[in-house]
Formats: sequence, C-alpha cells, structure tokens
Amino acid sequence: MQFMQLVDIEDVYPYQEGDVRMNPRDVTSKECQEYIAQLAEQFKFNKLNPGQPRVRPILYKDGGIYQIIDGECRYWAMKKLGTKRFYADVFDDLSDAETARQEAAKAMVETDAKRALTAEEMSKGVQTMLALDIPDDEIAAVARMDAGKVKRARKAAKTAGDAAYDMTIDRLIASGEFEGDPEAIAKLRDCSPKEWHRIYEGLVAERNRREVMARMVASAKEAGVEIAEKTPEGYKAERTFSTYDSGQLDSFLEGHGDGCVAVETRYGRTFMKPASDGEQVDEEAQREAQDKADFYAAFDDAMKARIAWISERIGDVLSMKKTSRMLAKKAVESRDVAEFEQKAHVEIETGPCPLATALGYESLSLPTAYGVWNILNGGGAEDVWRGAAQDMVALLEAMEADGYELTEAEKRTAEACRTAMEGEEDD
Repeated sequence: MQFMQLVDIEDVYPYQEGDVRMNPRDVTSKECQEYIAQLAEQFKFNKLNPGQPRVRPILYKDGGIYQIIDGECRYWAMKKLGTKRFYADVFDDLSDAETARQEAAKAMVETDAKRALTAEEMSKGVQTMLALDIPDDEIAAVARMDAGKVKRARKAAKTAGDAAYDMTIDRLIASGEFEGDPEAIAKLRDCSPKEWHRIYEGLVAERNRREVMARMVASAKEAGVEIAEKTPEGYKAERTFSTYDSGQLDSFLEGHGDGCVAVETRYGRTFMKPASDGEQVDEEAQREAQDKADFYAAFDDAMKARIAWISERIGDVLSMKKTSRMLAKKAVESRDVAEFEQKAHVEIETGPCPLATALGYESLSLPTAYGVWNILNGGGAEDVWRGAAQDMVALLEAMEADGYELTEAEKRTAEACRTAMEGEEDD
C-alpha cells in the first residue's frame, strides 16, 4: 500500500541490502555533490513546502525507520538545508516492496527530470535492474537500450563478477565478447576507464588476425599443403598472404597448392615451393628477398588498415580527437588555403570535421615502402623526404593516442622515419 506521509528526516536512511547500497549513484562524487548543492538551492524556492523537493521521494517503511527507494540526492539536499520534515510517498506493505524497488531502479535511468546519469551510473542502474531480475525487454525500454544489448550485458555481468559493477555497459559488453578468454577479460577488467576502448580494439584486431590465419591454414590443409614451422631445405618462397589479402588465397592454391609448404612469418603465411632440378637456392639471399617482400606487403596492409580505421570514425571526429585535429591542421596549412586567406583577408576555421579530416589525410606526404626498407637495412635516408617522415610519425602518434593499435610494420616505419628526420638534422 502506498500513501503520502510527512516524515521526520532523522528517521530516514539510504536503502541497502546487507552492506550493499541499492542506489547506483555515487553521492560522494564531485559531480553528485554539485548536483545536490543545486537541488538544495532549488528547494529554497518551493513556495508550497519550503526546503522540500517538488517531486516527493519514495520511501519504504521498515519498522520504525524509512529507507529511501528513490530520491537519495533530494534527501541529502534537504539535509544540507537543515530540513527537519518532508513529504514522501511511503510503502508499508511488504508485498509491494519488491515492486517499489524495481520501479525505483527503473526511475534511476528513465527520467529526464533529474540530473543526467553518467555512463558509470547508467551502468550501475542497469545492473541493479539485472540483479532484481527485471525482464530484459522492460530494462531495455526504461534505459532506452536495445534488448539484445541488455541480454549481452546480463551475460557479461556474470562473467566479470563483482568487477562488473564498476564498468560502463559498453565496457561490460565488450568484456563479454571474450568469454572463454580469461586473459582478455582480465585486461579489460583491470585497465583504467580511459584505456579500456584502446585495449578492446587491440584485442579485437588480434582476435580477427588469429581467425583469418586459422582460416588460411584450414584452406591450405584442404588443398594438400603441408604446414611447417620453418622453410624446408631446398624450398623457395612463392608468395606471402597477410590478413588483408587472404581472400586471394583460394585462387592461388588452385594453381600452386601441389607440393607447397606453408610457413608462418612475421606478417602472415608464406607459401614455399621446391626449387627446380639443378637450381641452387641461396638461402641467405632467399631469406633477404622474402623479408623484403613480406615488409612491402605488410606496409601496404598497414596503409589499408589506417584508412579502414579512419573511415569507421570519420562520421564522429570526436572519436579520434588527436587524429582529426592533426589532419585538419594539415588540411588548413595547405598552400591553397593560405593563398585564399591572404586574398580574402579572412581566417579559416581550423576545427576538425569529416571534410577537413579527409582533405588532411590526402594532403599528407608519406614515405614509400622502398624508402623505409632501405633505411631499416642500413641504407641512406635520401629516399625518404623529411616532410614525409614527419607526416608519417605525426599520423601514427596521433592515431595511437586515439586507440589505434600499430602493426609491426608501422612500428618499424616510424623507427625509419625518425632516423630520416635525425639524419637531416645532422646535415
């Protein structure tokens, strides 16, 4: 049974079960304290009930005390003002208590009349509803979430255990994607809130790479190719397939599968064929040629990976703040923009946007695989222009700061570019 009652504030307490607080808000946080102060200021101007909120808190009468089901921030605001008594909607029937708790949990995330919940508070509110066994479709409606996402969150919460309560819903669901991989789950669980998305993307990229490699091995075995740990004596490389060109493997195997041996290399799978009769295989030269071919393929793959990564985020430049700023700055520094500013006597807005990001990327001067390879193998830096080296390093540093996982080829490319930049400085 529910009824309105004037209660003594000293008889009211935050609701909890055992030692577990049922309110997902962290009322001690800086944001919440600021919000409570704002509420207190508002309550002063309630002409009907000075010092009280216009929306009554919901309480559960438990013996001689009242527990707050909904309205803890309002409670603390009244305490701050020194309010002695206030009106509340009170439940005193035990059969209604569970319903009251559920409705309060839903109220934490469905109302727009209160301070907007942070991502962490939204997650805690949803998890409170999950713990109360509120149906997924009901939670989805209250939290304005996809029902499938709620289902995944419920499953992921069980996997993450107690740590789940401190995660946002997105981070929790990301963790759930790695069920059965305790190492990946631990990385997502133990990292800081600012790091989790970058770590998640790295884990996804590595998982995708493993899956592609596994499919390549399966296709090779089906075509009769032997899988070896190292190149057999008397064999020479035919072709290397990486994660980006693995789709061409089947057509390659149709004409080259017989007698092939597949060896895992730094950048993918290299398919070896026996040397022709009487053909002498210079293993050292073969290894150097293969390393070069592998690097060229990986360099090209990395370029495709960067474009793919940027294209996924270009509709929301805030998802790659440093990258979009760096590229937008590059775009507005072009000669055409500078000449226009001079002619029109105006200053062009330099804020990042999808168009400026795209123009900035296309205005980059990037080194070639040939120039980078020469530096890495002891050659001179004359084939890598300083401006191209600077652009490449700036791009990779910005993307990495935004969560992009550098490939091995990109790390070596950055190393070569820094060498090129240092070399020109010495000159």
